Amino acid sequence: MADLRDKSLGFRLRREWLAYIYLLPTILVLLFLNGYPIAYSVYISMTDFGTGGKGSYFYYHYIGWTNYAQALRLPSGYPTGAAVHSILWMVTLQPVAGLLTLASPITGSVLWPIVQNSFFWAGGSVVLFLAGGLGLATVLNQEVRGKGIYRTLILVPWAMPAFITILVWSSMWNYNYGIVNDLLGYVGIAPIDWLQNTTTAWAALFITNFWLSFPFYTVVFLGAMQAIPHDLYEAASIDGAGSLAKFRRITLPFLKPTVIFVGLMGFLFTFNNFYPIYLITSGGPGSSTQIFITQSYTDAFGAAPAFATAAMYGTVDFVLLVAITLFVIWRADLARNWLR
Repeated sequence: MADLRDKSLGFRLRREWLAYIYLLPTILVLLFLNGYPIAYSVYISMTDFGTGGKGSYFYYHYIGWTNYAQALRLPSGYPTGAAVHSILWMVTLQPVAGLLTLASPITGSVLWPIVQNSFFWAGGSVVLFLAGGLGLATVLNQEVRGKGIYRTLILVPWAMPAFITILVWSSMWNYNYGIVNDLLGYVGIAPIDWLQNTTTAWAALFITNFWLSFPFYTVVFLGAMQAIPHDLYEAASIDGAGSLAKFRRITLPFLKPTVIFVGLMGFLFTFNNFYPIYLITSGGPGSSTQIFITQSYTDAFGAAPAFATAAMYGTVDFVLLVAITLFVIWRADLARNWLR
């Protein structure tokens, strides 16, 4: 009978300790290259480095949570009270209105619009990626004439340098000479000032980002679809199942792990996808399309550099992404599979 302990992480660590010793130099290098910058950024976010305080670019002082409090506009003593009230709310299951009242100092803060924009940007993009990639992969997985050519052409947007592609799209959205408005004019639609209105600016960003990313998602989903045993579809056809039933009962269950993993990776990447927003809208109009990474860049390299504030935005961004990743891994039960 097999030893049940080989499924425990502790037993594997004791059994394979020598392998981890060999990995130790790599782990130390990664900790230095990644852990040290993160820790230093967190420290800088708790100083007055370039924020107009007593500190300067060479001499700065530790000021604690002041930068975070200013961004959140929290009243004195609120963090401790919030923790107590949050625990009471979870225990007593008070109405949602109580939670909204509790969160009001955050939802009314300077930080809140950036949080909303970042989640809207990442979440909306991932929905488009998954829907578009899954739809195109489903079409290309059929027996259609010339599908090899289509599969090759679909990789062209992905093969082009993203920086160049975004610059091209930025010109296409231009009000005066952009090709998008020229095409709209041919069908009798008046020119649209895409980048001077919040709604149209977001539409331009989503369309551009979709063009940059859909080939990758299409190829990943197409590869996963081709790994599904064809016998299952034949058996379903014999049972009288239609195309929609096959897709719901066979294709989607097999694609679920791929969708979760690719969706998570796409969300994390898009959450910090700097170039589309910086090159197309620069966070405008106003700051209506500003996300964490562009706000951090603006604060750090703007006309009046504020490195501590920039580091504060980067730290909040990092904490949010770690929390989202851990939550998805826990809910999707990915940790158990990865530790096998």
